[in-house]
Amino acid sequence: MSGGREEDGAERSFEPTPRRLEEARRRGEAAHSQDLVTAAAFAGFLVAALAFGPGALARLGTALAAHLAAIGPAGAWAAEPARLPAATLLVRTVAALWPFLLLPAGAALLAAGAQGALRPAPGRLAPKASRLSPLAQLRHRFGPEGLGEFLRGLVKVAAYGAILGAMLAATGPDLAALAGRSPGGAFGATLHLAVDLVWRIALVAALIGGADLLWQKYRFRRRQMMTRREIAEETRENEGDPHMRQQRRSRGQSIATNRMLAEVPRASVVIVNPTHYAVALAWDPARGGAPVCIAKGVDEMAARIRERAAGAGVPIRRDPPTARAIHATVALGEEVRRTEWQAVAAALRFAERVRQGVPRR
Repeated sequence: MSGGREEDGAERSFEPTPRRLEEARRRGEAAHSQDLVTAAAFAGFLVAALAFGPGALARLGTALAAHLAAIGPAGAWAAEPARLPAATLLVRTVAALWPFLLLPAGAALLAAGAQGALRPAPGRLAPKASRLSPLAQLRHRFGPEGLGEFLRGLVKVAAYGAILGAMLAATGPDLAALAGRSPGGAFGATLHLAVDLVWRIALVAALIGGADLLWQKYRFRRRQMMTRREIAEETRENEGDPHMRQQRRSRGQSIATNRMLAEVPRASVVIVNPTHYAVALAWDPARGGAPVCIAKGVDEMAARIRERAAGAGVPIRRDPPTARAIHATVALGEEVRRTEWQAVAAALRFAERVRQGVPRR
């Protein structure tokens, strides 16, 4: 719909969500430029001409000469066309010119695939009333979008026509001289002229295609803009989706884990199992009170705490019973229980001795 508004008049003023963009891509809607595909095909032709051109034309000339010699004098097969096996001639021509067929096609497919234009979209095959309605087609052709497409077509025709006209004006004598040249010389001169023309057309097509792709991306983004109501509905659906809830839970756990690990370097000591449990305690003598648990974990998380502590120069004390007890009874941000004070005090004295012998990094 034009103007970025819904049928009910609600303004589409909100950026599309990732879910809406993904749904649009599944429907086969994506910003792509056919002119870039055309430019890629021309580029493939140039590669074929520069890499295989002379050899391909030589093989084509040899194949044609051998073919004509094999079927007899011109008058004989002219009188009996059946003597000219068209299938054999076609096979020999394709065998000689295969680079000019495969490379442009391959380049065009790569360009289309890079823009997401080849993504399967079964929904696009379903009949739609807008496609079958003459009124809708007229509105499209003579509306703003149709006018824009018409103007872009005029620009392309004018650009390609100007290039072709300039080339014909500059190479007119060379084209006229082709009639007096040998077949091999005529093929080579024609290939040279074709390359000279195609690289100019490819350059213009690439410039037009780049501008068109930017325009198509803008239009695609505009079409996917959302209303406040659509945002609210999608939010409700996402909150009710178990997969989305699991994703949010995983993100929350990841954030909490990273925040906890970031606290480890300020720990006074880390008490370990030594492999299955790890608890990081922070104690501030000036503040008083018991040490506070700032990080704890088992197995892989315990290993990450030990690794972070070692990297920050935090002393690590091996005391399995204390490590298990604190992990089981003390939550993050809480002080250790009175029952563990004696063991924790020993750990703090150990940490102080380590710091006196090995400076903190």
